[in-house]
Amino acid sequence: MKHLVLDIGGVFYRGWPDEAFWERWSARTGLDRETMEAVLSKSPEHRAAQVGKMTADAAFAAAGARLGIEGRVMRALAEDAYLSDFNHRLAHAVRAVRAEGVRVWSLTNTLSTEAQIQARPELEGVFEGVVSSHDVRAAKPDAAIFQALLDRLGAAVEDVVFVDDLIGHVEAARALGLTGVHFQSTDQALAELAALYPSTSLSSRR
Repeated sequence: MKHLVLDIGGVFYRGWPDEAFWERWSARTGLDRETMEAVLSKSPEHRAAQVGKMTADAAFAAAGARLGIEGRVMRALAEDAYLSDFNHRLAHAVRAVRAEGVRVWSLTNTLSTEAQIQARPELEGVFEGVVSSHDVRAAKPDAAIFQALLDRLGAAVEDVVFVDDLIGHVEAARALGLTGVHFQSTDQALAELAALYPSTSLSSRR
């Protein structure tokens, strides 16, 4: 397998907020958990920004206006939800395998542009490139975003390993012919990747 492609949220950052998050942000905003969950994953603004129909800032401002909350507060809520608990161990392993010649990319559903993701300090050196749903205007599990990835890589499906924390996205990748790894824990994912890349340093991280 020549190419390693990883999701970001739920793989390099925590997948979903803990109970303390909901309590903290409910106290700060006055919003209940159901409303915050919708803002983070199901609101019309979130969905529009995820496929590039509006910017993240515009989405946070619109959601905030609808809920009576400042846009900057809505952004802070989302960043606390999705950009916490960075997986330094995985990042270190991925940087190492990339240095050994494996092409490493990301395929992510996000409100951010590819340039914004690449500029995050904690992700420095992890990815050669990023395919963002915001820029591609299609989101996983849509086949269109996987095709955009393959076009960027110039790769055949059988040469790509795809890692995601959502099984539906992994199954969509497998249906197209990619090798899918369902991320459930760092130990489990690294063990599966070691078996797929036996001649790399991943084999020593089992």
